[in-house]
Amino acid sequence: MSGKVAIARAVFAAWAKQDHAAVLAFLHEDIEYQNMPFPDVIRGKAGMAAFMAKFGKSMSDINVDLHNIIESGDLVFHEGVETYKRKGIPVTLPYAGVFAFQDGLIIGWRDYFDVVTLEKQLAAGKAAAQP
Repeated sequence: MSGKVAIARAVFAAWAKQDHAAVLAFLHEDIEYQNMPFPDVIRGKAGMAAFMAKFGKSMSDINVDLHNIIESGDLVFHEGVETYKRKGIPVTLPYAGVFAFQDGLIIGWRDYFDVVTLEKQLAAGKAAAQP
């Protein structure tokens, strides 16, 4: 296993534990992160810290099941299924993503997923919780 693949696996393990400091340790100061279904790009470690704190606050029981992970030059492509509870609602979300590396750290991070799959699960969970 290469160093970049090991870093990618460590990032997912830290994220699953909500160890944001450990995730940040693998990120370049000039990190750019984007959930591709959305237009906003988060820039810099401070931006990532704020994003993880906000997004992670509503999450629990996180698991990332990596199905495929491939390194090509300064890129690591990963595919899997993320499961978690968001505000108590179970979510199962297939995804793919790319990490771009510079100086041994992740400088680019893009996640690709079907937002409708996410929204349907959250809506069904909210409806089931209604009396």
